[in-house]
Amino acid sequence: MCGDTNRPTFGGTIAVLFPRGTHQSSNTSDASLSSSPESVSSFASSSSTASMSSYSLFFRDTDATTRKTRAIFRTEDAETYHALRGCRNVDMRIEKYGDLSTTSQSTPPLYQFRLNMEHDRNSKTVNPTEIELELPERLDLGVSEKGVIGRQVTVRGQGGSILGIGIVGYN
Repeated sequence: MCGDTNRPTFGGTIAVLFPRGTHQSSNTSDASLSSSPESVSSFASSSSTASMSSYSLFFRDTDATTRKTRAIFRTEDAETYHALRGCRNVDMRIEKYGDLSTTSQSTPPLYQFRLNMEHDRNSKTVNPTEIELELPERLDLGVSEKGVIGRQVTVRGQGGSILGIGIVGYN
């Protein structure tokens, strides 16, 4: 974003993820392409993720000794936090493209990870608004052939429900 802002930058990357509710086919309607809260809530209203709000997913590199990337799920909404924590295992895909018009799993992703939400490094905190997990490898947090900037990221529950979908950008 350009211009003056009061929002601090934290480095790394961010994706704002919107829940879509039940499993979506790759043939989504034009209404599903919008990432506005109104269009997102229409998908989530009939599913177990109906109480989820949008949330942020940050990627940050760890120190030079571990050479891995941390994924940090952040929400101010207690129901969304508990819904994510209750999923236990989720599938996170970072696609090769930034096309929100498809949620197809038929093409191989750029990155794909199975995340165990019980391995939260912040589980003992007093104010539970974050779930922090270490990814099995270090991501390229820039723009390149393997970089995540501009790519679609999708988080799915074990049953295939889309817990969040968005585009990765700079923080």
